Amino acid sequence: MIAAHDSVPLACPELEGVQHRFAEVGGVRMHYAEAGTGEPIVLLHGWPQHWWSYRKVIRPLARNYRVICPDLRGIGWSEGSAAAYDFLGLAANLLGLLDALRLSRVHLVGHDWGAAVGYTTCFQWPERVGRYVALGAVTPWSSEAPWSAPGATWRLCMRAWHVFVLAALGRFAIRSLGLPEHALRVWRHRGQFEPHELEIYLRPLRSAAAESATVRWYRNLVSREIPYFVKHSRSLRLRTQTLHLNGERDPLTLGIPDGYRHGNAEHMRLELIRDCGHFIAEEQPELLVARIREFLA
Repeated sequence: MIAAHDSVPLACPELEGVQHRFAEVGGVRMHYAEAGTGEPIVLLHGWPQHWWSYRKVIRPLARNYRVICPDLRGIGWSEGSAAAYDFLGLAANLLGLLDALRLSRVHLVGHDWGAAVGYTTCFQWPERVGRYVALGAVTPWSSEAPWSAPGATWRLCMRAWHVFVLAALGRFAIRSLGLPEHALRVWRHRGQFEPHELEIYLRPLRSAAAESATVRWYRNLVSREIPYFVKHSRSLRLRTQTLHLNGERDPLTLGIPDGYRHGNAEHMRLELIRDCGHFIAEEQPELLVARIREFLA
């Protein structure tokens, strides 16, 4: 069931031409922003952000596409739940949203957390994805240290130290250490977030649902997802046409081997964006729109 709301939720930032709606997905009320008409494209955000991270690319893409920007479960204006915060569970939420919107097939863009959800969707339900664009993330094969590059797994862990701090310290790392604000400030290379932009991201993260989602995601990442990909990455085959874009100055992916070139993804290419850090949609929005349009054409 889809319930369209006539007004933007009180704390939700407004964006001209964008409608805010909610859908019941697996008993959870999921928020999504929507604009434009045409072939559907879904944009999945990362942490510590929400749908608004795509504000600079929504309207340009909406000239040609129906753009849908969900908030992942527990983040932004989507409800949290007791269900697991693993890659497969959040990918299943995405499919539930597509079913609620009666969309059998969409193009997909995923950043950070959204990139992991996007790759999982392509692996598990490739028939639901036309083409996929991953942003600001390691590939599923980046941990292939023994056969790609000596020490790759160690470098990956050092780059992503926040994962282990959040998993170990939980809410203390969010509230007392201020890791969300640290991430927004340090992971960006081109420009900086203004104080009001920081508050738009940080305010929703102070909710109990968002704190729980954050801690449970990173604990699952450490206990389950990373060990799984270290062990099984060589057997993973990506058959979806994929474009993976990383910022050349992204501290989370700098110097990490791509790995996928060992025959895991015949229809994938990885590109580095110059003068760009982790937040591609905000640091280089015009270039991103151009690359998405070219890739989907």
